[in-house]
Amino acid sequence: MPESDNTLPNSAKLDAPSMAALNVCIFRAGTRLYCLPAASVEYVYPYCEITPVPQKTESIEGVINLHGSIVPVIDMGIKCEKRPLERDPAHKLLVARIGSHRIALHVEDVLDVVEVEPGSWQETDAILPGIQVLAGIVKYQEGLALLYDPAAFFAAELLSQSKPR
Repeated sequence: MPESDNTLPNSAKLDAPSMAALNVCIFRAGTRLYCLPAASVEYVYPYCEITPVPQKTESIEGVINLHGSIVPVIDMGIKCEKRPLERDPAHKLLVARIGSHRIALHVEDVLDVVEVEPGSWQETDAILPGIQVLAGIVKYQEGLALLYDPAAFFAAELLSQSKPR
């Protein structure tokens, strides 16, 4: 898959008049729906055994061997709702690339990849200024999904992955 910077149109700060349709991957973690730009998502895998690691960021569940690459797994229950997800074989690992980093997100389910028209999502600054990790809020079916800016939302995990050992 080609390298991309996985940024949203016009970065995470979108101009309402120039907003375009956006492809997003919608997933469930805990009681709510969340989404990432579909361009940052590489694969969806079944949940598997995760090797715990010491001295890690709280949201990092451990690491997996993904086709010969060691990939950190982030518990999206902790990251999004401040409580860990159960270790359930029905759950999924959503593998995403953020810049040069690959991460696996432990989610309960991946629901859809959809093209969201401009009238079906709104940039966060227009309604909740100052929330740096959110790029927008997407209307999905009868509810809402929080659209994360991957680079901002996973900054702590990416920083811990980049530290020299």
